[in-house]
Amino acid sequence: MRMELHCHTTHSHGTKVYYDGVNTPEEIVKGAKAKGLDAIVITDHNTMFGANEAVKYAKKYSVLVIKGEEISSAGGDITALGIQEVIRPKLNAEETIDRIHQQGGIAVAVHPFAIKEIGLGEKSSVCDAVEVFNSLSIDRLANRRARKFAERMNLNMVAGSDAHCREMLGNGMTIVKADSEEGALKAIRKGRTEIEARHTPLNVMKALAIRRLSMSYDYTMKYIMQNYWGPKKYISKKMLPLVKRSPGNVDYLFGLMSYISFGGVLFYGLGKNLGR
Repeated sequence: MRMELHCHTTHSHGTKVYYDGVNTPEEIVKGAKAKGLDAIVITDHNTMFGANEAVKYAKKYSVLVIKGEEISSAGGDITALGIQEVIRPKLNAEETIDRIHQQGGIAVAVHPFAIKEIGLGEKSSVCDAVEVFNSLSIDRLANRRARKFAERMNLNMVAGSDAHCREMLGNGMTIVKADSEEGALKAIRKGRTEIEARHTPLNVMKALAIRRLSMSYDYTMKYIMQNYWGPKKYISKKMLPLVKRSPGNVDYLFGLMSYISFGGVLFYGLGKNLGR
């Protein structure tokens, strides 16, 4: 069974952008079918609205849809696989995991060593599995560090695309020998997994960023006006309207900005993770 364990729909919302995920639950399930996936776990941020909606389309597209959630615990992000009721954020990692287990679910430490420090880091060992490959991670060494950590601690390993649009689905696949939700979750819990993964192409990330800003335009402009000051506010106000001119020549500018950001993250990640 080829599984996508980490993806988001339009029900995932961010702080600076309202739409963190840009495709509806039906579009994500349909996209999973198009990518040849057998199963998908909907893991929206701190909500299960997307997961509850997505299961309605499982039969239509012949894809096993498993309910999940990406929970912002006080210690870092944890995905819950196979739960039925939402688990609120900001609890400590141990309590979050207890609540996942109470529902018979699996706790996964996702992007544990992410450059933004939103993962559990060394505390990932308290989870049932570790996401050792996150396809959306620009900092390539973070994935390497996650795998080395899981191997050293003898932890179960999975991959995830962290897909925020349907084009990203299937980049980070977890493969198990199972034909049901129960069998798939059992295989993950036992560590009987294989990983097939590749990094999300930079042009797909660029397109996602433009679409997020376009869909969240008014929300983001309001955030800029209320939270930015000085030159940062002025530049952001001038730059945001450019998304309305995409597709067009402005995409060359967005492409250049993407490569500059990518390079900056690589160098920062190199200094932060090298040797660990």
